[in-house]
Amino acid sequence: MRATMTEPRNPRSLGILFAILPLAGAIGVGLLGQPVIGLLGGLALAALIVTGFWLIDRRR
Repeated sequence: MRATMTEPRNPRSLGILFAILPLAGAIGVGLLGQPVIGLLGGLALAALIVTGFWLIDRRR
């Protein structure tokens, strides 16, 4: 008997967004005088993007 062949799953690894977006937010908004708000905004944006991609990968 031959085992059923399924398509290999290749989930995306987006952890780098948790490093880049908070730093970019802190630097970008830091120029306006509010680096902590930029840091938190970048972290929230990274969490939103990663969660969206996780939901998409979960359906495949």
